Amino acid sequence: MENKEIEQNPDQVVTEAVEPKPATLTVGVQFKTAGKIYTFLTNDPTLERDQPVQVEADDGTSVGFVIAPPEEAIKENIPKNAKWVMHRATEKELSDSVERKEKAIEYFEACRERISEHNLDMKLIDAEIVEGGKKVVFFFFAEQRVDFRSLVKDLAGALHMRIEMRQIGARDESKLIGCIGPCGLKTCCSSHLRQFKSISISMAKQQGLTPNPAKLTGMCGKLKCCLSYEHEAYQELRKGLPKLGAAVESPKGAGKIIDLNILKRDCAVLLYGGPVVRCSCKECKLLNREERDSAIAASRKPDEPKEERPRRGRRTKNNTRSRGRKDDKKS
Repeated sequence: MENKEIEQNPDQVVTEAVEPKPATLTVGVQFKTAGKIYTFLTNDPTLERDQPVQVEADDGTSVGFVIAPPEEAIKENIPKNAKWVMHRATEKELSDSVERKEKAIEYFEACRERISEHNLDMKLIDAEIVEGGKKVVFFFFAEQRVDFRSLVKDLAGALHMRIEMRQIGARDESKLIGCIGPCGLKTCCSSHLRQFKSISISMAKQQGLTPNPAKLTGMCGKLKCCLSYEHEAYQELRKGLPKLGAAVESPKGAGKIIDLNILKRDCAVLLYGGPVVRCSCKECKLLNREERDSAIAASRKPDEPKEERPRRGRRTKNNTRSRGRKDDKKS
């Protein structure tokens, strides 16, 4: 505590204990599982992870869950319009939140029925009540843009609330619904992945995976997000290794690389005129074009004749092959 001196008269000085102002802290709060983490301000250093809290929102107040414990606020990292954590959520606030979710399920069913009545090509995914119960947001998936103006008018008249239709992609659909992946576990997007990254087929090729769409695509029909987890590690491990198809001089002779194990850093070399051998990439020396041609020539036997390609016959009007020229002359 600080001592504050209060001067009552020239001959007497009285000290008064003053409570110090609590330091401003920042805390991370999420509103959905694996959802975006929002930064809020607080003066309560005792908040714990997964603890429900009542926070300020643009449309009033909302219940969220602490995902990042309080830490000292850094001015540069605080958002401009950062809001405050009001207090720990009470039982009544938690029960009200549950009631809104149950009410949203009813609105979801009502919206799905009207989508069928209006014969719209869209798949309803989720519904959420916001702005203190004054507005409902419907999330839907569609391959193309949908004209839902008549649907919104119908819903507004039936529910007596503000209506918002929000179109989402295939990955967001899987994230909201939640499903089991080919690995037997809950999909990453619905369990812990907060932000989608750009995934390309080159990531699979760099990791030595067979470009088979059936094995590389997830439940959403897009490339699996887990392909990016080890991408940086494979990029680092691949440095200094020869490429597939490169001509090299191995301890057992010259040949071409037909297989590469990035983690073990070894390769399979098909020797020119010989079998396949496996050796470490460190023991292989890259050959230039001239060295490769000379190695191929040296691997051939002296009495080995050159392979001649069979001569193709000409096609006739009936799409049948004709005989060679000599046979034509004899006939």
